[in-house]
Amino acid sequence: MLVAALGLIGAAAAPATAALTAGTTSAAPAAAPSTGSSAGATTRTVTLVTGDRVIVTTVAGHTRYAIDAAVPGDGAFRSYTDAQGDYHVVPALAEPFLSTALDPSLFDVTAQLRANATTDAKATSGVVTEVSPATSAQLVAALRQAVGADVRAGRQPGTTVPHLAGVPAAPRATTDLAKAAAGYPLRILQVDVTDRSGHPAAGEADLIDTDDSGKFLGVLPITGGVDRVAIPAGHYSIDFGDQTFDDNGNLTSAYTVTKTDFTVPATGTVPDVVLDGRTAVPVRVATPLPSTTQAVNVGWYRTDAAPLVNGISPDNATGFDYTVTGSIPFAMNAQPAAKVGHLTTEVQWIGGDAKGTYRYDTAFSGTSVPNPSGYKVTAAQLATVHDHYYADPAAPKVGGVFEMPIDFAEPGPMGPSPILPQSMPADVTEYLNSVPNTYWNQQVFEGSGVEFTADPAALKPGTTTSVDWGRGPLAPGVGQHTIQPNAVGANTCQACVAGTDVSLALNDFDDSTPGQQGTPGYLDDGNPLQVSSSLSAYQNGQPLTTTPGSSLLSISDAPAAGAQYKLVYTTSAAGPQISQSTSSDTTWAFSTTPAAESGAALTPQANCVGQSATTPCSVLPLLNISTQLAVSESNTAAPGAETMGLTLGHVSYNGTGSHAAITAATVQVSFDGGKTWQAAQLTRTGAASAGTYTASWTNPAADTGTYPSIRITATDAAGGSIDQTVNNAYEIVKGA
Repeated sequence: MLVAALGLIGAAAAPATAALTAGTTSAAPAAAPSTGSSAGATTRTVTLVTGDRVIVTTVAGHTRYAIDAAVPGDGAFRSYTDAQGDYHVVPALAEPFLSTALDPSLFDVTAQLRANATTDAKATSGVVTEVSPATSAQLVAALRQAVGADVRAGRQPGTTVPHLAGVPAAPRATTDLAKAAAGYPLRILQVDVTDRSGHPAAGEADLIDTDDSGKFLGVLPITGGVDRVAIPAGHYSIDFGDQTFDDNGNLTSAYTVTKTDFTVPATGTVPDVVLDGRTAVPVRVATPLPSTTQAVNVGWYRTDAAPLVNGISPDNATGFDYTVTGSIPFAMNAQPAAKVGHLTTEVQWIGGDAKGTYRYDTAFSGTSVPNPSGYKVTAAQLATVHDHYYADPAAPKVGGVFEMPIDFAEPGPMGPSPILPQSMPADVTEYLNSVPNTYWNQQVFEGSGVEFTADPAALKPGTTTSVDWGRGPLAPGVGQHTIQPNAVGANTCQACVAGTDVSLALNDFDDSTPGQQGTPGYLDDGNPLQVSSSLSAYQNGQPLTTTPGSSLLSISDAPAAGAQYKLVYTTSAAGPQISQSTSSDTTWAFSTTPAAESGAALTPQANCVGQSATTPCSVLPLLNISTQLAVSESNTAAPGAETMGLTLGHVSYNGTGSHAAITAATVQVSFDGGKTWQAAQLTRTGAASAGTYTASWTNPAADTGTYPSIRITATDAAGGSIDQTVNNAYEIVKGA
């Protein structure tokens, strides 16, 4: 969509009021960088003035958006790209007030990230920066009060303009809503829009000339169900979106109506274009097991007849994304494929049972809008994933899950997927369908504030897998990753060397599943999890650099061969919601040679700093630890016999990496905070060089209620080593 939908200007009734406290318009919304998502991704978070959060993840130039509603599981959002290419996410409750009580730039996610990157204190004109949770609640209450008053009085929602002190309101000029080329004979087109109840609608419709968007691409303000516009003759497409509320200002439904193709003739009568909200039907998916809708995510993208560049270019496109969570229904009308230009549609539907024991996550892509109530999946089309959500003993019992289908071969946009509330600990069976060229991007948001992200997964119908999320001990690492075909450039190596360039990016909280990355996230109060860290590097025995507060290392003038490195990384996390793996100390030693142990050049789907056609990217031979601690899903263990599976290997991408044999390993456990240590019994469970073991020890009954520490050391045949201590690795609990 070129600009935001639903900017209503009308006679104001008695205004509702929400006073924003002085000083809240100051700094850009929180945008916290991390190295989450797939390897080499960057993740930043913007908190909207309504308290809703947008998590922005960029992987190899693909930017994806996750929406974390302020009220978990209950929200609706319309998203679009404006004429400047900025991405907006607008809560449905805010849409009736755009350009009256609320400046559209308040919801410009791109601009807010840009402001955060360029200044850490000042707001740019028209962009409100972060507000407190209490202030967001005041704002939302005022909007809801105003909408409810309008519904009770039979007025269009948004007619009552609330007074929101401190929030910029800068109505857009009509001339800013469209671009039309000069020099063409113009015809008068009338657009008639009715809402879901058959009454004249109010809002905005997006209109594009599908022969050439340079002739016309813009937004029509619909007032009283009608707008008239002078445009060149030709072929066109149009869409309109709206929502309904009850008399308390609560959202009751959202819908959109579109027309793929229509013609404005050069001579004769120009027929009216009619958009009828009553033709929209709810999006539903028939599933093998009974399911109730938990979220709907729809994208509708329309371009002109020019060849597509990178899937869909915002320079010649219009469209929308609508994300609806909870029980709020979303409806749309069926439409055929485009006759002129291109139409791309994406529908994601999530549903499950009331007890939360299973969940369907389905995606459908196409070039038309079929019967929205006619989607279905069969058991033969689904992959089964048994998710086991572990939790920190001190964390709230509710976290979040996020599933997004990503088509790396089609760089066009995919609408923001919602973060759904998930009780933790829990066991959930997921059923996911397979879409050509599409991989599922899965994330889990723990109540402790730790976020886990898996590599994009290709899920084949008929397969069954099991995945542990957040199973401790949680510890720094890089992991062993899987690169998917067609994901060109989507995996930036986190521990690689190319010529004289060495680059490293560590994760703070990797769990027991290889390739699953754990990074600091957000707490349930909206504040980030506070983690202190320090990374020190030594080259050939000499101090090289120390970077407090960073897990990143970049060396641009490393010796071309023979360099010996030692890395020392320490972390410390504190807060009322985290008690597990609260601090760690890890030391790696390795060499950039020999080349055979650095790993062969990565596949073309991966990249690193300094890589070129003549300088391949090779994986550094960092040792990698994977543990399978015998704990409950609350990461607790009972007094008595304790075991832990241990797999020692190296950082790898599709198996590319060092394969040096493991020559020695130890496991020690401390029950007094590291003052004294006892050796665990270590038994090999595979070949002598395989690096697979079982460690055994006893949890003393006298230490019930305490958190033991675990220390693991290992060496390999290439001279590499790792020494890692994780404090508060798990809790000893009677009866766990």
